[in-house]
Amino acid sequence: MCFRLHLIIVFAFFSLTAFAHSVVEQDGFYEVEHSWTCNGKQCSITLNISTNLYDYYQNEREHLAYRYQFNGGEIPPNYYGFMLSEHDRSVLGALADEFSTNSTTEKEEVELALTFVQSLPYAYDSTTKGTDEYLRYPIETLVDGCGDCEDKVALLTALLYEMEVDFILLVLPEHMAIGVHCDGIEASRYLSFRDKRYYYMETTMEGWRIGQIPEGYYNVEMEAVPVDDTPSLLIQGVRFESQPTFVFEKANCTLELDLHNLGPGKVTGLRVHVWIVEKGRRNRLLAEESYWLNDLQEGQQRTETFLLKSLIKENCIMQVEVTGDEVLPQSYEVELSYSRTRIK
Repeated sequence: MCFRLHLIIVFAFFSLTAFAHSVVEQDGFYEVEHSWTCNGKQCSITLNISTNLYDYYQNEREHLAYRYQFNGGEIPPNYYGFMLSEHDRSVLGALADEFSTNSTTEKEEVELALTFVQSLPYAYDSTTKGTDEYLRYPIETLVDGCGDCEDKVALLTALLYEMEVDFILLVLPEHMAIGVHCDGIEASRYLSFRDKRYYYMETTMEGWRIGQIPEGYYNVEMEAVPVDDTPSLLIQGVRFESQPTFVFEKANCTLELDLHNLGPGKVTGLRVHVWIVEKGRRNRLLAEESYWLNDLQEGQQRTETFLLKSLIKENCIMQVEVTGDEVLPQSYEVELSYSRTRIK
């Protein structure tokens, strides 16, 4: 999906005493103006964000939830699926460039981004969205001008990623923060992760400096989640049919896979490999086929249908392996019988 993106950024220092946020819709864009304080200096930006881009993130929400439920279970969290979405990279990259341009050190750059995100008011989803759980994409947080800890962490994550700053997500019970690794930070508390020191960053409100941890989180266990910008591929369904179901000659067989890319970014190099094997008799190979698939875009769901010929015996199984560039291989086994198939 393509969007017409337009971005204007004006970065200035001037004399104000508080932050301000305003949004005006005109000519297919949201003009977002925001001012805040960083290290005693007042800063201001103006962003023009496409209404089409904002509407896309408002409407395409199924692949957003990192706590994704599937077949009654929960797949591993996909935090970066919505934090590093591919469609908003131009906007967030330009904003990150402005932070970099107006800083002389990496620490100043991080502080500028952190204070910007902190200055956006904290808002409960129940108040702003009428639901207990609503995950905002970074673009939504920029336009809405508010968010809860997950929303604000997502925005800061996207900015730090564009700045190529070394950071990790910190996942706490009912809370989320960021750990940053960079020079010049003077703080006694830090987290050791993969032989590096990461300093806590609190995004929920203004005043928290890098390395300062709110008292309520001093002794709370934190899960460190390293940056992962590879897409998460979900196989939502595997179906197999043969006509006739039980034969002594090769039958026409149909395999269907329901694919869902949870993001971030598109899945490339998709390949499906299928084997049908008769159990016993030294696992006799009855059929083997490979198929190359078109790329699967971020958030896209697609059903793929594969035709093959094979003997279908009473004691045989079908093995399916799905692979792609930089995604984890996934394997499935289907037991074939006279009247049914089932996933094992």
